[in-house]
Amino acid sequence: MPFVITDPCIDTKDQACVSVCPVDCIHFEDSDRMLYINPSECIDCGACQPACPVSAIFPDSAVPDASKKFVQINELWYADKAAARSMVGGGSGAPAAADAGHSPAAAPAAKAEAPAKAEKADEPPPVLQVPATKGIHQPVVSTYRAPSAKSFIALTLFAALYALAFIVPGPAIVVLAGVTIGPVTVLALVVSLVFLLGFLVNQAMDLSRFAARQRREKAPWRGVRVEWRRNEESRRYNLAETVNAIARERFAFPNEENPDLRTYVNLPEPTMAIEPRGTGEKVFPDIVTVAYPGNYPVAVAQVESKETVSLDQAKYVWSRLQTKNTDLYLYVPAGTLAEAKDFAKVAGIKNAKFRTWRWAPNGMVVREI
Repeated sequence: MPFVITDPCIDTKDQACVSVCPVDCIHFEDSDRMLYINPSECIDCGACQPACPVSAIFPDSAVPDASKKFVQINELWYADKAAARSMVGGGSGAPAAADAGHSPAAAPAAKAEAPAKAEKADEPPPVLQVPATKGIHQPVVSTYRAPSAKSFIALTLFAALYALAFIVPGPAIVVLAGVTIGPVTVLALVVSLVFLLGFLVNQAMDLSRFAARQRREKAPWRGVRVEWRRNEESRRYNLAETVNAIARERFAFPNEENPDLRTYVNLPEPTMAIEPRGTGEKVFPDIVTVAYPGNYPVAVAQVESKETVSLDQAKYVWSRLQTKNTDLYLYVPAGTLAEAKDFAKVAGIKNAKFRTWRWAPNGMVVREI
C-alpha cells in the first residue's frame, strides 16, 4: 500500500516530505509541477504524510475519488515522465494539454489503464475499519527547557510558602533559637515540601527527555554500523514472517477464554484499519485485536525490524497508535530496546508496552519487559 502525492502539490512542490522519507523514494525534476512517490520503493512508513503542509499525500487506497488518477500518475512518472507531466498539465518536454487523455504523450497512460481495468475482477475484499476511538494522546515532541513552566511554578510556590512560614508564624507553639514556630509555620513548611517535590519530579522528567535525545553509548559489538541495507522485498518478507509468528503466539484470538475477541494481521496485506484521530484516516498497525461485535480495538501491536527502529518511526507511527483505552505493544529486535525507549520518550509516548523479539533455532523468542 504505497503512498501517493495528489493535486494539492501542483505548483507547490514543498520538499518537507523528501527530507523525512527514510528510503528516498520521492523524486522530481526542475521542469515538474509536483513531486512523485515511487510505488515500488515506498515502504508504507507514513512519515511523509504529516510532513506535507498542503495535505497532498494519501495511502493509495485512501486517495479521494476526485484525485484517483494521481495513483496512476505517480507510477507513470517513473516509466514515462513526459506522459505523466502531460496528465498533470504542462512541464518541460510535454505539451500542456487540456485533455490529457487525447494527447499523444498520454497514450502510454491510456494503455496502462487497460491492465488496471482487467484486474478489477480480482480485487481483494474491502478492508475492515475500526470505529473512531476516543481519548487520543496527540504526539508531543518534547524539547528541553530549563526550567519548564511547571517547574518554575512549583519552585515559586515553594519559595513563597517557605518565606510565609517565618514571616507569619501564627500563635507561638515553640521558640527555637529566637525563631517563633507556630501552626502556620508547620503547615506552610509541609505544603512547601510538596511543591519542592513537584519541582524535582518535573526537572527529572525534563532531564530524562533531554538525555533520551542524545546518542546512547553501546557495547562495541552493537555499535558497528554497516554500509549496506537489506533488499526491501527481503525485509518485508522477513517482517511478515515475524509479525505472523507473534500474532499466533501472543494474539491468538478468538480462543476459549476470549471468544469475543478477534485478531487481524496487516502483513503482507492490510485487513483491518483503525482511525487514530476520528477523522476517517486509515492506519494499519501490524496486529489489531478487536472486541466483536462492534470491532472496537482493545490492543494494537507494531513490530519493527532493525532498519525501522528510529526517532521518525516513533514520531510519525508509534505516536499515532496510542490511545487511552487500547493497549499499545511495541515489538523491537533484541539489542535495540534501549534506543527504542529513548525514541518513545522523545516522541511523548507514555503507555507503550515494549517487547523484544529474535529468531532462535527452535523458533521465535519474545521477551516481555
